[in-house]
Amino acid sequence: MTPFQAIDSFLIVPFRVFQNPEAGFYFGILVLALASALLGWGSKALVAHANRSRRKTEDGEAQRRSELSFQALQMQDKEAYLAQNHLAQEHYGNSLALSAGRGAALLWPGIIALAWLSIRFEGVPAPYLWASAGPVTVFFPPYILALWALSRLNPKPSNPYAA
Repeated sequence: MTPFQAIDSFLIVPFRVFQNPEAGFYFGILVLALASALLGWGSKALVAHANRSRRKTEDGEAQRRSELSFQALQMQDKEAYLAQNHLAQEHYGNSLALSAGRGAALLWPGIIALAWLSIRFEGVPAPYLWASAGPVTVFFPPYILALWALSRLNPKPSNPYAA
């Protein structure tokens, strides 16, 4: 058994819960969307935890260099201002890259699920919808809703470096 066949046999289980194929299809999509959202939130939490100290350092340096650039500007030292501003932008860019990593960790399970749906149900129209609607069309609304619901359940920490 190939790795794809093993994953496929695991992912297809919710689609076979109901005897009615249409009900099984929509139930499987819902389970896959919720599981993808949960796995994404878990991955995001792991990445945020792993990058916590680096993110704190980059944010602190960006703030410090920004303050130094404003001090240099007030003293009318253009060369020092440009140097500190450049360093502040560099640290801010590093902080944004760390944020992009958290975003990628949140979304990768949904992308994998979409790829599997495209392979598994290629050419199969979604039941009760227009002819060109496929599983991908049906997957997006519950996936986005699950991500949104999880964001509402997960309160924002008062300390952004706690997660």
